[in-house]
Amino acid sequence: MNERKFEIQGPVIGSNVGTSGHARTGDVHIGHIKDVAAVLRLLDELREDLNTAQAPTSTIEVVDDLRVEARKPNPSKDVTTHLMDKLADRGLGEQMKDLAKAFDALF
Repeated sequence: MNERKFEIQGPVIGSNVGTSGHARTGDVHIGHIKDVAAVLRLLDELREDLNTAQAPTSTIEVVDDLRVEARKPNPSKDVTTHLMDKLADRGLGEQMKDLAKAFDALF
């Protein structure tokens, strides 16, 4: 029988059965998951609106980049601020305010 040693690193939710006790749940909490879900929902709505309005591809790419950043375990505030600044001068108004509040909850 082939026995391989493996270890799960990083945030893990659930039991640590089968991981030799190395998996821990300390890095992720339900509040963070809800915050990420809220950001992703807002980004999806924004992307849909931009597609409907036939916005430039560069604007949609910025939204996609924000989505990638939001899904990271520890999103970078500097990267997010830079991307949000790129969107700020595209005339998105209220959506940007909601998105900024949602991203603030991630940090």
